[in-house]
Amino acid sequence: MEKDRIIQILDRWNFWHRKIDVGVRRSFYLDKIKKYLSSPEVIVLTGVRRSGKSTILLQIINDLIEDGVPPINTLIVNFEDPAFEVETSLSFLRELFDAYLESFNPKGKIYLFLDEVQLIDKWERFVSSLYDRKEKIKIFVTGSTSKLLQSDISTLLSGRYFSEVIYPLNFKEFLDFKKISYHQIISPQILHALKEYMELGGFPRVVLEKDKSRKVKVLEEYYSSIVERDIIVRQKLKNTKEVKELLLFLFSNIGNQISTYNIEKLLGLSNENTRRYLEYFEEAFLINMVDFFSHKVKQQIYNPKKVYCVDSGLMSVSAFKFSENKGKIAENIVFNHLLQNKKEVFYWKNKTEVDFVIRKKYQICEIYNVCWSLKEKTTIEREISSLEIAKKELKAEWTNLIYYEKEENLKIDSLKPIGDLLLNEPKQYKY
Repeated sequence: MEKDRIIQILDRWNFWHRKIDVGVRRSFYLDKIKKYLSSPEVIVLTGVRRSGKSTILLQIINDLIEDGVPPINTLIVNFEDPAFEVETSLSFLRELFDAYLESFNPKGKIYLFLDEVQLIDKWERFVSSLYDRKEKIKIFVTGSTSKLLQSDISTLLSGRYFSEVIYPLNFKEFLDFKKISYHQIISPQILHALKEYMELGGFPRVVLEKDKSRKVKVLEEYYSSIVERDIIVRQKLKNTKEVKELLLFLFSNIGNQISTYNIEKLLGLSNENTRRYLEYFEEAFLINMVDFFSHKVKQQIYNPKKVYCVDSGLMSVSAFKFSENKGKIAENIVFNHLLQNKKEVFYWKNKTEVDFVIRKKYQICEIYNVCWSLKEKTTIEREISSLEIAKKELKAEWTNLIYYEKEENLKIDSLKPIGDLLLNEPKQYKY
């Protein structure tokens, strides 16, 4: 590709000649990333498609320019630009960077942003070579695959990168996008927003859409795009019917225990294909599989896993009716909240079962049950009993019974409204 054409394409994405709208600030991630701006580590951002990785890169660039970095010292390359569709070689990446250097001859430190870099073959060699030359270049890369750090980059840059998974909006961010203020008291406005968040999720563009039918349409497009581009096309799969049926089955069984044996039996899939597809779904950040907690590794491996979805909106447009599955959707949201706050999450069962147990340094510190309504006596007794049994057997410090609605006079120490959980800082453990 001609150098002038390369620069013409890059100009669409870069701040060289104009300001660019960078959207609502994602401080939850920006504050973490900023700590590494002056260090040499490569910053690696991964996460499900449309979670906001590209926007966060633009916000970092905008902050750098506001702090005095010349715009020409920043270069962002979006490898999903249709103009670059056929250019997937390592040599093109070098050619592109050389065209930028020749055109602008930037003085001082350069900030290089490679967006959806997994589309370039052997990209990690280019990044490693820039890093090893110890020039004044700060490198950022993003990708919609968890395998981004399982490639040669983990060897070539061992101990020399900072990684962060970017998720759809958490509930605090959701309220920020809606311009709703939040304090200690959960207002009716926040409760209304919470129901929307639970039903339609936290993908940034979906949240900003005004019309519900349009939100649903965007979610359907996202679901289709992730399945087609990040699973079927990326993995070169031919039996698309099997893939789609399995994903629909998983989304219909959120929070349930599943095993490859049961999947094979119910859907008629081979063991090999079942395992491969599950791996591909996780790789694309569509699902998370949660292990049974046991101090015995064999028990942990051979027990069924529980499955959760990256965003409740995808569940709503593919498999779930919100009105019929509020409890499971609430459980899914609590799981994602724990995951985003770096919790090591398991489930546990014996004669009874609890939704989540949190491990820190080989010790169980918290136990969670999630329930939509605590208005029935039998429900209350069941949920509390399972928490107490698990607390005693696992020697946990805290129990949490998370709910959306409850009997007005019900007062139990472990009770916590789901809104409180999502808006307050997580517990800090003493070990």
